[in-house]
Amino acid sequence: MAVMLTCPSCGNQITQITRSPQVLVCPACNTTSFLQNGRLEDVGKSAILTDIPSIFQINRTYRHKDWKFSPVGRVRYDYGDGWWDEWYVRGENGKESWVSVDEGEIAIEVLVQEGLNVPPFEKLSVGGVLMINRQRMTIIEKNRCTMIGAQGELPFKVIPNETYDYVDLLGPKRSSFTIEYQAGGVECYKGVWVDPFEIAEA
Repeated sequence: MAVMLTCPSCGNQITQITRSPQVLVCPACNTTSFLQNGRLEDVGKSAILTDIPSIFQINRTYRHKDWKFSPVGRVRYDYGDGWWDEWYVRGENGKESWVSVDEGEIAIEVLVQEGLNVPPFEKLSVGGVLMINRQRMTIIEKNRCTMIGAQGELPFKVIPNETYDYVDLLGPKRSSFTIEYQAGGVECYKGVWVDPFEIAEA
């Protein structure tokens, strides 16, 4: 059930869609707020995302094969030579996951909950190989990114200009794996690169 919240900056009504968001960005004034005990706490302005044409829009419904989903939030990261968007999406069954869009390339990803023993960032290099869940994955990118904008509803706290290190890996049948080295620990996401033409508005 959707919950109505009030923006602490401008008083706009914001609809909470997901079960346990930590951050909501007001669509009226772009204020980023942490959700604390059912109330929104203003933590400043989020960068306004440039209105560049995208296959996705917040709160619309899309389909990839038999999977229907709706984007409810977005984070944009700068990696030096460009930027990419991470869309936080909610499936018809309520399950939440991520859709990454980088220069037209699209990957569908989920957070890996079980603990994985991954090497420290400093010990990895592009072209190296890791065995992930018995799959041979090749490191195709190693970099640092900066959060430059956010929109909608998100499951973690975002702080403008916060940085973290990441490693992207590619495996068989376009399987993907991302390792994020953040101040609070390491997070891993597994997924698959998909054909953008297989995604359509439902």
